[in-house]
Amino acid sequence: MPTRAEILDTLAASQTQVMAFFQGLSPEDLERPATASEVPGAAPWRAKDHFAHLVKNERNIQQLLRRALAGETRDVQLRLQYPEGMEMPGILGDLSALTPEEEERLGMAVASVNQTDVNAHHDDSLQMRASDYLAVRQDTVDLLHQFTDDQLAAPMPTVVGDAAAGDLFAGRAGHAAEHITWIEEGFRQGV
Repeated sequence: MPTRAEILDTLAASQTQVMAFFQGLSPEDLERPATASEVPGAAPWRAKDHFAHLVKNERNIQQLLRRALAGETRDVQLRLQYPEGMEMPGILGDLSALTPEEEERLGMAVASVNQTDVNAHHDDSLQMRASDYLAVRQDTVDLLHQFTDDQLAAPMPTVVGDAAAGDLFAGRAGHAAEHITWIEEGFRQGV
């Protein structure tokens, strides 16, 4: 698990990368299709949509981290991570234990939630997305300072398996880098 200083450095470097990437795109590139939606029949995601998703995803991780900080039970933490209305799998918090049908249901439920959020932010300006991103990243840094070193090292339940809280904080950088790569590949392939 990374140290607090390493997490802060990772978050700062990621923020710089994300802002430079999205602000460096032309207005046309922000709006053109970049990747296929995971929801059948939905419009492809534009770079702007990925930016909106990064904000929502970081807020979701903050909610998970706040629940851990508040001492929520493992069962409550896990149940709150599954999309509302989704039929619960037989085993919570272990992706490898899901049946193929449960894994497909989870994937489609998450894709649907993501698509709904992207649709809600379809007409947001780059300035609005950037402002929201900077605010949510500051909230992440502020939340990090509320955790003790022991709490950062403690395992937390997630739908895919347990992870140290510190790894969830640092993981925001990897998630953002993945989306940037997907956008770049989508542009090269002409989605």
